[in-house]
Amino acid sequence: MKKSKILGYILTGICLILCLIISVEVIVSGSEQRPPRFFGYSISYVPTNSMEPTIMAGDYILFCEASFDEVNVGDIIIYRSKEGVMAGNFIVHRVTEKYGDYLVTKGDFNTISDDEKITPDMVFGKYITTIGILDILSSPQSRVIVFFIVIMTFVVMLGLQFISVILNYKKEKLQVENKQRHDKLIEELREEILKEELEKQKIKKD
Repeated sequence: MKKSKILGYILTGICLILCLIISVEVIVSGSEQRPPRFFGYSISYVPTNSMEPTIMAGDYILFCEASFDEVNVGDIIIYRSKEGVMAGNFIVHRVTEKYGDYLVTKGDFNTISDDEKITPDMVFGKYITTIGILDILSSPQSRVIVFFIVIMTFVVMLGLQFISVILNYKKEKLQVENKQRHDKLIEELREEILKEELEKQKIKKD
C-alpha cells in the first residue's frame, strides 16, 4: 500500500475522530449549560461593550478553565450570573477584589462594580486573548456561511477519499485480473509446449 494512500486514510480518520469529539462535547456542554471546552480551552462571543477597550463588543475570546483559587485581582474571568436580568448568562468582567468566598467584578467600561458577588461555583474560566480572525462570525448570516463552508469542505474530503478508495480497489482488481490472465496464458503455453513434446516423442517411437 502506497504511503499517500495510508496518509489519506489517517487524515480521514483524524477528521472523523475530531468531528466525533466536537459533537460529543457540544452535546455534553449543552446539557451542562456551559461553553464547549476542548483540552481545557473554550471560545466565547462577547456581545456587549462592558469590557471596552480591552474587549470590544462582537469580539470572540479564548479562555481557559480556571477555579476560584486560580483567579487573582486583575484577571478577566468568565462567570455565570445567578441574579437579575442576566441570570443564567455568562459574563466577562475583571476581578477588582477577592475575598475568602467571593469575588467582586467590574467591566472596564463600567463606572461601578457589579452588585452580584461571584462565588466559586460561578467561575468558569480566565480570559487569555481575543481571537480577531473570528470576527467574520459576528453576524448570524456569516456564521451560517462559514458553517456551510466547513461542512462542505469536510464532505468534499470524505468524497475524495471515497473516490480514491474506489479507484484503488478497481486498479487492484484490474491488476489481479491481468495477473490471472497472464498466468493462464503462461499455463496454456506450457501445456501447448508439453503437448508438442509428447507428439514429438510419439513420432520418434513410431
